[in-house]
Parts: sequence; C-alpha cells; structure tokens
Amino acid sequence: MDSNINENVVLYDWLSFTTKQHTPEQVIEALGLSHCPWTEMKGARGYMDRLYFGFISIHYNGRDDMGVWCEMSGQGCRNFEDLSTLPRKWDDLFDWIHSNALHMTRLDVAYDDHTGVLDIDRVADDTQDQRFVSRMNYWEVVRSAVGTSVQIGSPKSKVLVRIYDKAAERGFDDGRHWVRVELQLRDGRAEEFSKIPMDIGEAFAGVLLNYLRFVEPDETDSNKSRWETTDYWYDLIGDVSRIKIFTVPGGAYNLEKCRHYVFDMAGNAIAAMLQVCDSFDDFLTLVNMRHCQPNPKYDLIVKEHQAHKEAFARKVKDYFTVEDETEE
Repeated sequence: MDSNINENVVLYDWLSFTTKQHTPEQVIEALGLSHCPWTEMKGARGYMDRLYFGFISIHYNGRDDMGVWCEMSGQGCRNFEDLSTLPRKWDDLFDWIHSNALHMTRLDVAYDDHTGVLDIDRVADDTQDQRFVSRMNYWEVVRSAVGTSVQIGSPKSKVLVRIYDKAAERGFDDGRHWVRVELQLRDGRAEEFSKIPMDIGEAFAGVLLNYLRFVEPDETDSNKSRWETTDYWYDLIGDVSRIKIFTVPGGAYNLEKCRHYVFDMAGNAIAAMLQVCDSFDDFLTLVNMRHCQPNPKYDLIVKEHQAHKEAFARKVKDYFTVEDETEE
C-alpha cells in the first residue's frame, strides 16, 4: 500500500481457501497468475510443498483430506490485483470459489484512514474503559514502541476487529496519519462477506456496525447497549460506507519497503561512502564486491518488478497495436 496516499480506502488484505478438487496449477490458473514466475519451496502446516510468488503461497502434498491450500497475504492481494489476468479480479475469483463450493478459511478487509477520522489514542482509551458494545467478549489494548493497537475478539473468533496505528507499525515518523481498521473473517463469515451484493465499503460498514460500537456513557441508564454511539464511530461508518474497492500495485508496495530501508535507515552511510569514493563507478564496484550473503527476498523484489513491467506491456496491447516492423 502506498503510504503517501491522501484518501481513505477499503481493500482486501488477506485471503485463504482450500480445495480438494484442483491441482496447484489449476489454482494458479484460477488466480489468473499462470504467467508469473512461481518458485518451488517447502510447505507448511502439514503440507510437504508449496509454490510461491509475490506473497502468495499454494501449499500441496499434504494428507489426502487436506487438498490444496491457497494463502494470500496483504502484499499478495496487491500483487493479485495488479498482475492477475482475470477481467474482474476479486469478483471473478470469488465466483470461482463459490461455484466450486470451496472452503474459504479467512478473508481480511481493511479500512485505511489517512485523513484523521479516527484518533487511535481515543479508541484505545474508550476500549480500556469499556465504553463500547460488542458481540465479542475478548478485547485487548497494546501500547508499545511500534504504536497503539486495539483488538476486539479473540484469535479464534469468526469475526475479529483490529484497530491500530499503521504509520507507527511501518516506522514512519514524519507525522502522517494512518490508522487501519481490519475485519478478520473466518470460515462461514468470510464466505458470507464475499457474497454480500453491495460495494465493499457498504458491506464493511454494515458488518462492523453490527459487531462493534463505541458509545458515550449515560449515567441515567445502566444498560450500555442503549447508550448513544460516539460521533467518531458514526463518522467512520459514514466515511467507509461510501468507499468502493481500492487497489494498488503490489510491486510498488514491496519496493517502497526496500526504498524505506535504503534511504531512511542506511541513507547516511550510503551518502558518506559516495563522498569517500573517487567516482560513482568506484562506489558501484564496492557494492558488487559486498561480502554479505544474497537475500532471497531481494531477488523476489527484482522478479516481481519485472513481472509488473511485463503486465503493463500486456495491458497496452488492448488499446495499441503492437507488431513487428516489416521491411519494405
């Protein structure tokens, strides 16, 4: 997700499902990602093997009753949106999952507040003081060096709400406002959300309001469920309900993390070395002679960046004739 965006957005941020009737290659084809450079890797959670590309894993070779398990993280969702050849992206993928009666195990939907709708400290204080009404019993507030986070619902809940300071989590210290509200939906709740016949923002707002409300205390009424909803929660519901689905290129997301490390964390050291070296070519020579072991994640960034460029090349063919020049 581009951290410099200045509008509030709603996006899918995790998807996992299992199938007992498809091969890993058929799942990749259903994702519209057959053209991407998949890598064979060791599996997890009882699966012997997996195919991996851009934070999307296709696990296979488990017990006969386990089938094939597809897991797509937040960055994987961005890569799917950017690189999939499916005409309607999420709609086509959900239609395929539903038409084949596959088991959707988890679906995360996130609202990113970049404009100051939510004050994370106010939300955390209201949670600690239990000024909220929820269908979930478990709650926790964590304040740490990586920001403040609020969780309503246990990790085993079918519906879990997480609200946290995304800017702090990502290490941004330039004063930007970025608060994320996540709905983590499991099993039947995940499938139900993906079938709601309305825009993602309206569906998100409706589910959220049904499961959680922050309220203003009323000393004249001991029944908290009758307390008025806070203005800031209504502001959130009103804002998110008008938003349609937002997608961003996954490659830009991964590259941004790399740029953040190079320029924000190692920038001073790089600047010093550039001044010490007699020329830029000397600096590049030192870079190429580095002694650190190759890191696979940086190789993946390069591969994904190339895949993104190839995707743009394919898309332009829908609007522009591309053919070999013939000699006259």
